[in-house]
Amino acid sequence: MTEKEQQFKPFLIAFYSGLASMVGDMIMFPFDTIGTRIKAHKSEFLGMKQGYNLIVKNEGFKYLFKGFSTTVMGSFIPYGSYFLAYEYMNYYAIKLTKCLEKDGEKSKLNLLIPLITSPLAEAVSVITYIPFDTLRTRMQMNVPEYNYKGIFSGLMEISRKEGWIRLFQASYLYMASVVVYTTFQMWFYELLRYEILRQRDDQTLHNQPLAIHQSIIATMISTALAAAIVNPVDFIITRYQLVDSSQQQLSVKNLVLEAWHQEGKKAFLKGLGTRVFQCSLFSIFYFPVYDHFKSKYGITLAD
Repeated sequence: MTEKEQQFKPFLIAFYSGLASMVGDMIMFPFDTIGTRIKAHKSEFLGMKQGYNLIVKNEGFKYLFKGFSTTVMGSFIPYGSYFLAYEYMNYYAIKLTKCLEKDGEKSKLNLLIPLITSPLAEAVSVITYIPFDTLRTRMQMNVPEYNYKGIFSGLMEISRKEGWIRLFQASYLYMASVVVYTTFQMWFYELLRYEILRQRDDQTLHNQPLAIHQSIIATMISTALAAAIVNPVDFIITRYQLVDSSQQQLSVKNLVLEAWHQEGKKAFLKGLGTRVFQCSLFSIFYFPVYDHFKSKYGITLAD
């Protein structure tokens, strides 16, 4: 009896992965707020505990969740659109490699596919993410000038005061950050996943999900490495998003030089520990879900 062909259902993968991402974002939101405050803090270098105390002792515990309303629009939709585009692109990219099936060349070439499909998929999702990231970053600061009443009132106020283009002006910075981050994250994950599946004695199981502990380990390693690589860019993005362009000129060069001269090169490492911790735990929520549905309804590079 021949093995039943696996169904390709990228919309299911995208929906459940996006949903899991939103849940993870909600749970990890306080750490995101702490990370934002640490990067924005221009005096001493703060650790995660110090960042927590800065908020809770001075303002109250509830302000760890300032901007929480952005989680649906800023997590479910961008992550869902990313995984949908990523799976579709992988599907057609693997089809194109069929001419190189001999002598195992196909599988080796497939391992390079995420380096192309991941940044392209991120370019799709960034359009839905950037405006809400701008709003979230400002709301997390809990300062009078950014005391927006809600998502849409905040977006409207920014557009009225600084122009609607301000919501997208960090796009190129964000693209640089997330393309590098997601590319390395997905590549490291796919490599680890491939190696784990390749070690299985029964090759008919290459489409089965990873064991939960295998998925968690692969997820945390790939995410921690990627988060550490892009932290300096995330630091710049945080500072950039907080600039009121109606009062001050937007300039990445000026922000970098100001941080370098006033805070030293260590400034670009601000929030690194919080970022790695947050991203590693956050990815545990959606990567095992993604792996489960990918194994049932997607395609694997080991095909």
